[in-house]
Amino acid sequence: GTNLSQPSSTGVFVMKCRIKPNAILRKSLIAGLVLGVSLLVNMADLKAQEVATQQKSESANATPKPKPDDGRDAAKKPLPPLPEKLAQLMKEATPLNPDGTVMLDLKSREVILRTEVACKDCVLEMLLVPEQNREHETILRIRSKAYVIHTALLALGLEPGTTATFSPKFTAPTGPEIAIDAVWLDDKGEIQRRPAQEWVRHNVHRYYSTPLSGPPPGLAMPYKDLRWDKFNNEILWFGPMSVEDRDDLLTKWDKKEYQEAIKSFFDQGQSRQMKATFVFAGSIMYKDETTGEEFYQAEGGHLICTSNFSDALIDVREESSASDGAQTYEGWTERIPPINTPVLLFLKPVDAKAGEKKISRPPEQSKQNR
Repeated sequence: GTNLSQPSSTGVFVMKCRIKPNAILRKSLIAGLVLGVSLLVNMADLKAQEVATQQKSESANATPKPKPDDGRDAAKKPLPPLPEKLAQLMKEATPLNPDGTVMLDLKSREVILRTEVACKDCVLEMLLVPEQNREHETILRIRSKAYVIHTALLALGLEPGTTATFSPKFTAPTGPEIAIDAVWLDDKGEIQRRPAQEWVRHNVHRYYSTPLSGPPPGLAMPYKDLRWDKFNNEILWFGPMSVEDRDDLLTKWDKKEYQEAIKSFFDQGQSRQMKATFVFAGSIMYKDETTGEEFYQAEGGHLICTSNFSDALIDVREESSASDGAQTYEGWTERIPPINTPVLLFLKPVDAKAGEKKISRPPEQSKQNR
């Protein structure tokens, strides 16, 4: 069955849900799940009103009272209205949180996330993070708790898989594959829709290096972005290399190993689109051994990841580094709309074949992810 509980005043809900294959039971569970989320939101609103009344009556007391998390932040400005063309795309969907940033469309079997562009040229660890949470490492931000997105995916009949593990060896995350499309309005007000992968490329703004017997004779270093490391006997280049730079550098020395190094730097610096797919890994639960309280780890910010994390809600099904200076991906700046542009993310299960959904069943030991 479905069990949603609130173990603490943080508002982080513990979720456990297993969808059985029986179609009638699934429909009942989905309806109950959506109703449950709505009831929780209403309860939070009532609680917030109760707390506001209590605080008003105690205004003479200088000691501030703890305030429960009702899913909203009074200090944040209300989200501006969506452009009408985008709003129309969500008219058949049901909001699952107060701000209407997580929408469930059972008819089309999609979850729609209302997001904004946070960064165009960042080295990436995530595609999507909660608002004001590591926005320098993501393309998009959303005003929502992680558990609401998790609940929406459960309502589509999906079961989470397993998150990535790193010891004794790397194991890729598993789970139902999720197709993610970004939808926005261009500068002419026309709707654009592209796979999220087209906004992500392999990191090219980094150093490339190769061993070399020595620097080009007579060439003063540094030259452009070419460097010589005398301690490690390596030649280095930073970032993408233009055709003009490549051709110029090749004239500086005809030695074969140098020529091969320059050609390699040029090839490695060319933009390559992300090919990896996304899976519903489901994050993990953490239990405080002292208090017994449980916490949903994805609330820390790892909503949709481009680097692997052991608490990712949605992750890439490949090995992708999150180490400083060695991140696999960066934003494809030229393809991403301006900062603060409203973007709808459409999350849809990938079907194994037409008319059938593909659901990866997690092993028994991964029950904590559900």
